[in-house]
Amino acid sequence: MKHKFIDMHCDTVSELYYKKRDGKPYSLYENDLDIDIKRLIAGGAYIQCFAMFTHLGHYKDAYGHANELIDVYYEELEKNKEYIAPVLCKADIDKNEAAGRISALLTLEEGECTEGDPEKLRHFYDRGARMMNITWNFKNSLGHPNLIDMNNGSVSPDTEHGLTEKGKAIVEYMVELGMIVDVSHSSDKSFYDVADVVKGPFIASHSNCRELCGHTRNLTDDMIRILAEHGGVSGLNYCPAFIKAGAERITADDFADHVLHFIKVGGEDIVGLGSDYDGINSRKLEVRDPSYAPMLWDKLVERGLSEDQADKVFYKNVKRVIDEILK
Repeated sequence: MKHKFIDMHCDTVSELYYKKRDGKPYSLYENDLDIDIKRLIAGGAYIQCFAMFTHLGHYKDAYGHANELIDVYYEELEKNKEYIAPVLCKADIDKNEAAGRISALLTLEEGECTEGDPEKLRHFYDRGARMMNITWNFKNSLGHPNLIDMNNGSVSPDTEHGLTEKGKAIVEYMVELGMIVDVSHSSDKSFYDVADVVKGPFIASHSNCRELCGHTRNLTDDMIRILAEHGGVSGLNYCPAFIKAGAERITADDFADHVLHFIKVGGEDIVGLGSDYDGINSRKLEVRDPSYAPMLWDKLVERGLSEDQADKVFYKNVKRVIDEILK
């Protein structure tokens, strides 16, 4: 049985962009990626967040690249408007659901696309962006990520370097505009800086529990508690390295372990879904694309959650945050 879900993060638009750039066939409706409309429908998608991701090591003009990605995003939504439609305000979600359409929410992954300029942030808001994270894996004009060696992948927490003054100003403006502030990829210090600046909810769109898997892309128990105090949500990231280090296969039970830890530490309102599909190696996953979402819902109930608690994980927690922040 399908149970509707909200997924706070995927990199599908970037993959479609690369196919278009390289002259290969591309389509949001049906493709060889992790996410397409057919599988979103099969799994019960309610809202799918699509990240506009810029790798600063590959693209120096983050502002320009993000705009090119947004062009592809809207081209694909227009081609498939009978199945999926954008969310610009919270009323759009109900309107889309009533019309039998999936809601698409545009997000920005790499805050440097704003170049620390509030006018550029406003430009992206006017183009439909409703969520943005501070950094990816590079220091930028807004703040710092946790320390990741891009050559060998080694990671360590950065507890000293957080938001810059420009970063604090951008975060404040995001709150004013009604944009969701996302701390996934941020340094430990940046997380705490965001918690100081943002009085209401913020999110970690695709981050797990560091207590269960020590990768610094995951949240410590203290962070989980603070996020919960703010009324925020963390999205379960399906990346094998953030679920269970060294595992050959990641099962629905492994996913459930993180969900249950989130709830143990931060309560049943703290956790949602943030798959990171099309940005990860999904071949190791039992829940290997959106059409497998019902398997995870069933597993959460099997592991002891009530149906309402499973629905909170699948969509209610994230919907609450969206309803509170979007205009």
